[in-house]
Amino acid sequence: MITLQSIEKTYQSTNGIVHALKGINLTVAQGEIFGIIGTSGAGKSTLIRCINMLERPTKGVVTIDGQDFTALNEQQLREERKKIGMIFQHFNLLSSRTVYQNIAFPLELAKCSKQQIDTEVMHLLELVGLSDKKDQYPAQLSGGQKQRVGIARALANHPKVLLCDEATSALDPQTTKSILELLKNINREFGLTIVLITHEMQVIKEICNQVAVIEGGLIIEQGQVLDVFTQPKENTTKEFISSIINHNLPDIFADIKLSATPIANSNLIVRLSFIGHSTEEPVISSMVRRFNIDASILHGNIDHIQTTLFGTLLVELSGEQRALEQALSYLQTRELGIEVIGYVPRHASVAV
Repeated sequence: MITLQSIEKTYQSTNGIVHALKGINLTVAQGEIFGIIGTSGAGKSTLIRCINMLERPTKGVVTIDGQDFTALNEQQLREERKKIGMIFQHFNLLSSRTVYQNIAFPLELAKCSKQQIDTEVMHLLELVGLSDKKDQYPAQLSGGQKQRVGIARALANHPKVLLCDEATSALDPQTTKSILELLKNINREFGLTIVLITHEMQVIKEICNQVAVIEGGLIIEQGQVLDVFTQPKENTTKEFISSIINHNLPDIFADIKLSATPIANSNLIVRLSFIGHSTEEPVISSMVRRFNIDASILHGNIDHIQTTLFGTLLVELSGEQRALEQALSYLQTRELGIEVIGYVPRHASVAV
């Protein structure tokens, strides 16, 4: 559906050339909800504006639904952009127009008849739950209601793609949840492809199938959301995920020296990640019985990534060295993630 090939974007500033995007390659499949996350200044808003060519890339190719957007002139672009809806952080509603008139605006520009406009607007008002607000003005609406108007307006031309630029950043958590649920429903009902820009990992966790992490104009990590959450590779990704799932070691480790290799009379510290049905398996109790070792849980967490359960346990294992090796091998055969934190002298055991 959407393919970005070697996208670069440079600007001329008073301090010289700014390289906002540096060889971006992304593919977004039909019907996917694709999240792009990054800090302020990382290049994510420039990237989304390059998708609909509000910003022309300095280099590279943008292909949407088989059409090379970078090869189009301005008149052709205006026509092709009808396939793309967009919603914004600050709603961008017309303050002098009612809710009904805001949603009708793109249909008026498309020269639709009054009957077509009325039918479509009333349908969209029902879809976003604002039928009773059609005659009100933006100033009379809450933030969440304004964003619902923005979503309805973006859907008026029956786009194939919906671009969301920090669409929930100005909203409180409860309203954010309701807007994300609305976007998921729209995605399911219409098969709409959604590209969502955000700096909030909670948003990615709640709604996205795929995620790309952008930093300094580069995509530094991308993949399925579950994979990126459970096995983050880059420090920036780990920092984002730490706002949702704490991967840091407890403070008790600050005064304990860990060894990367086994040492005499040592205990083993491991972090176990459980995904989906593996959360239901009695892995710890089975391991303790099988290898005659002790296991102390130092820290634990269970959460969900959309409909998939995900849990982590930080465990200290103690016993004979051979038994610890066998226990570790056993864990590696199970359907779970394993991170060896290190070995700690038994007299400095972390568990209390």
